[in-house]
Amino acid sequence: MKQFLRVLLFCFCIPSLSIGQSIFSNPINGVNPNDSNPYTSGQIVSSDITVSGIGRGSGIFGINANNRYDARSWKSDELDSNTYFEFSLTPNPTKEIDFVSFVYTGQISENGPTRFALRSSVDGFTSDVGTVLATGATVSLSSSNFQNISSPITFRLYGWGANAGTGTFSVNDFEFRGIVSCVISSVPILTEIALPCLATSFELSWNESEDALDYFIDVATDSDFVNSLSGYQNKEIGNVLMESILGLKPGESCFVRLRSANSCGVSANSNTIRVSPVETIYNHGWSNGIPDRNKKVRFSSDFLIDSALEACSCQIDSGVAVKVESGSVLQLENELSVLGTASLTFENDASLVQVNDLAVNTGDIIYRRITAPMKNFDFTYWSSPVKNQVLNILSPNTFYDKYFSFADNKWVTENGNSTMNPAGKGFIIRVPKPNIAYANGEYWNGVDVYYKQQVQFVGMPYNGIINISVLEGQNNLIGNPYPSAVDADSFILKNASVLYGALYFWTHNSTATKTGNQYFYNSDDYATYNLTGGTRTAVEASTGGGFPSGKIAAGQSFFVGSKVAGSFEFNNAMRIFQPGLNNQFFKNEKTKERENVAKNRIWLNFTSAKGVFKQLLVGYIDGATNDLDDLYDGISFNGNSDVDFYSINKIKKLSIQGRALPFYELDSVPLGYKSKLGDTFTISIDQVDGLFNKRQIFLEDKSNGVIHNLGKSPYVFSTQNGEYNERFVLRYTSAKESVLKNDVFDNSKQQFEIAIQGNQLNFKSINVDLSTVFIYDLKGALLYQRTRIDNRQIVVSNLILKHQILIVKTVFGDNTSRTDKVFF
Repeated sequence: MKQFLRVLLFCFCIPSLSIGQSIFSNPINGVNPNDSNPYTSGQIVSSDITVSGIGRGSGIFGINANNRYDARSWKSDELDSNTYFEFSLTPNPTKEIDFVSFVYTGQISENGPTRFALRSSVDGFTSDVGTVLATGATVSLSSSNFQNISSPITFRLYGWGANAGTGTFSVNDFEFRGIVSCVISSVPILTEIALPCLATSFELSWNESEDALDYFIDVATDSDFVNSLSGYQNKEIGNVLMESILGLKPGESCFVRLRSANSCGVSANSNTIRVSPVETIYNHGWSNGIPDRNKKVRFSSDFLIDSALEACSCQIDSGVAVKVESGSVLQLENELSVLGTASLTFENDASLVQVNDLAVNTGDIIYRRITAPMKNFDFTYWSSPVKNQVLNILSPNTFYDKYFSFADNKWVTENGNSTMNPAGKGFIIRVPKPNIAYANGEYWNGVDVYYKQQVQFVGMPYNGIINISVLEGQNNLIGNPYPSAVDADSFILKNASVLYGALYFWTHNSTATKTGNQYFYNSDDYATYNLTGGTRTAVEASTGGGFPSGKIAAGQSFFVGSKVAGSFEFNNAMRIFQPGLNNQFFKNEKTKERENVAKNRIWLNFTSAKGVFKQLLVGYIDGATNDLDDLYDGISFNGNSDVDFYSINKIKKLSIQGRALPFYELDSVPLGYKSKLGDTFTISIDQVDGLFNKRQIFLEDKSNGVIHNLGKSPYVFSTQNGEYNERFVLRYTSAKESVLKNDVFDNSKQQFEIAIQGNQLNFKSINVDLSTVFIYDLKGALLYQRTRIDNRQIVVSNLILKHQILIVKTVFGDNTSRTDKVFF
């Protein structure tokens, strides 16, 4: 009977079973299968799933019967939730089942159940699935409830309505048909990330993708993922939910996508996210608040920057015009992008400052400059703040052979069609001739004493580290390569190993003199600057003679010496953000001092009634010594053709001389001058600072036997032509006897003694280290000097002079000092 029903049912069900395959079946051939609960012997199961076998609920009991799974105690009145046959199927990881049908054959005894139902765990066994009978059925499982099953599912075949509890109902065989397929893990979902402006890395995290066993990541600098970040092209990262992304350039935007994977394959790409700093867009108003250094700014409509604007980076959309007013600053942590037909214009004295040396700019800017006042035949010293600026486009009306650079310590004529490359190279360009109406509208009448030329640089702005190669023992014409001012002190300190002397800035002070067919300028037109300070080149700042401010303006070139072969470096750390500090083509501004550096300085002027002017500077400065110092002493730049005035140290003629601290009133500085003009000259104090605000300053004229108090009046003298290097001395005491007094800085209260033993002086301090000892004779001549003692006792031996009075100046480690007379 069982075999007949199986054949009949199989023939009947062929059309409906043509889709799918058997995934779980059992012909149930065996002796007393009901002894097992569940029964698994002989079952045939797809390798992609696991099953429970056929089992029975707790409300029924097995009964012996061969070749079928039989049970009794079926209820008579209604469906009992504990009286059923049960089949459970679980897809293996990464697999899912699309069911087609359930097929079984059954058999009941005379008193067996009369009503039947097939239900599933999909809805908690509440709804019937198809129609089933005691003798069997083919039940369709093609509805959506039974598709894409990736978790355990249970089917129960209920029976009730039995005439007696001894009645039996059995499943003689069964089969589940369907398709078991691989389940690719679900597509990951990424959330947007905002970066700090200068971040070079970030942490990416995401929620687990269903069925995922692995993840792959792409990171690129473009949304098409053509330019992959190194190491992040289809990078396998394992079964984790976080990845550290490294190797970004500061402020760089990147694009990220993710894929999950398992043994079935790899999912589609996740959503693509852009990882970058927060952006605010200006379109007649800010989209995300006003800019700050952590926001990228984008201009989609015209805008005027009239103070200081900081941003992480800046983009100007095509067709948009942005202008930075004079004295205002656009400071960017990173790159500038000027797109298409956009324009970004910097008016005279405005600044573009960038922080990140690695930021790469895109597009051109217009950078306007107005020169310092010039006269006919005068030159401006230029350095381009943009790439590929052409000389005769910058100054189109300059005569064709009046463009120069400087190499091998001589001037080199430049073709006007040449570019002002490389970055940091200095050029000089002569003023256009007066009384000519040029095609571009430029004109000056030649009657005006001073002429200010308006130029504009057009090109991609320079940014980052710029090196300028130099040779040993050369004077080099180099320049600020940025569209912003550069701090001169920072430049000097950075290049201390190469730089010699000072920075020399052309100031357009004198009128050119003609010899033959050439015009010449006096070298006193170079203002001088180093860590000691600066000297100016004219009595009045209004005529171009202002002090160097310590700020190298955009577009400004200057001379600097190189003591060894190497390179001078500019970098973004030298650039100045503060508004209003990019305006010195030598206007009279007080130098901003380096923080915490003691400076005590005297500026002396050398003048005559015929208009001669030369200035020197002597300063007692933290960091300087009384030897020649590359960063604190500045050579007089070749001297004036008519006159020069300088201090002297180790036969070097210095426009600027730095000297050591602490200051000693017995110090003196030789001064020299040369003149081709027999004339009456004046030496006077221009200004002082530091301790010299309260101290007398004297000029000793050895030729006349005079010690003159310069604080009371200038010193006037006459001279013949010639060079005089032993006539004058700058000093701080008026007479020999003043040496015998304790100086005004003698505030030491230390316990101290000086003992004489033979030709030795023994110095002993009881409670503080000795720092410096000076020994003078009564004429003020320095006989002995020892510095940096850093000990409480020293011995000075081999003093060959005996039987005289010595003046001993002792300085202690706490910078207090005392002066003693010693009878030796």
